[in-house]
Amino acid sequence: MVRGSTIMVALGALAVTAAMLPRAHGQSGQALVLAEQVCLQNGVAPSTAAFEGCVARAALAFDRGQPDLAARQARATRDAREICLAYELSPESLGYRHCVATEVERALDQLAEHHD
Repeated sequence: MVRGSTIMVALGALAVTAAMLPRAHGQSGQALVLAEQVCLQNGVAPSTAAFEGCVARAALAFDRGQPDLAARQARATRDAREICLAYELSPESLGYRHCVATEVERALDQLAEHHD
């Protein structure tokens, strides 16, 4: 009896925890297509970590009706990629991924400051 109660409490706690987790935003197919195009047009190489991050950010912007933001994010990704490659980081390394993410965030923060 105690074992059954323990299992029920554990399942209940798991259900509550799952309900409180933030939901991932699923991008629409159209937004993903547009995002891939804008990333490619801005020189972000396909099949790279930078490209995948670019597409994810740009698709979210397209889904929100912000194509100008999607383009800025693509340019920021391109620039971040160039900066991180200049540091001679291997594009397959975790350090490179972290560098790109940090540089993109820095660039977008600077853009946001200028638009506010």
